[in-house]
Amino acid sequence: MTKYESQIYTVNATQQHAYERMANLKNFEALRQIMEQPEFVERLMANVPAEHAGKVTPEKIEEVRRQFENVVFSEDAVSFDSKLGLITLAITEREEPKLVKLQGVGTPIDVTLWVQLLPLGAYQSKMKVTIGADVNFFIRKMVEKYLKQAPDGIASFLCYLLAM
Repeated sequence: MTKYESQIYTVNATQQHAYERMANLKNFEALRQIMEQPEFVERLMANVPAEHAGKVTPEKIEEVRRQFENVVFSEDAVSFDSKLGLITLAITEREEPKLVKLQGVGTPIDVTLWVQLLPLGAYQSKMKVTIGADVNFFIRKMVEKYLKQAPDGIASFLCYLLAM
């Protein structure tokens, strides 16, 4: 299994608060309502890093919002339909207040996602996302670029959600 790690991110929430949000995936149900708000799209567009300017458009955000309509959240899993069929990420380990581990179910490759949290002062925490993927040599060459980018993309997305 090859591991891909994100940078260290700062979450504007205590370690305990961030852990509690991450440890119950039903908490992310609120994302659907937030994405309906025009202010959210405006705020998101205003905070797009320069290297992603032009890649994140209101149209792409709308596309993601439509995809989120079909995502099913439960306390222990998140499931969604993809071109490859039903994909589920299920929590397999919780280590309060510092780790939530998820495992792919129905994924075309074995994939594991670790979200690690550490305290950072009184009102913030640090977070690192690691993806472990068991990909054969031939497929790795096609998807490695995306696997290297995925942990940072997930971490930056989670920074916003865990601070809510």
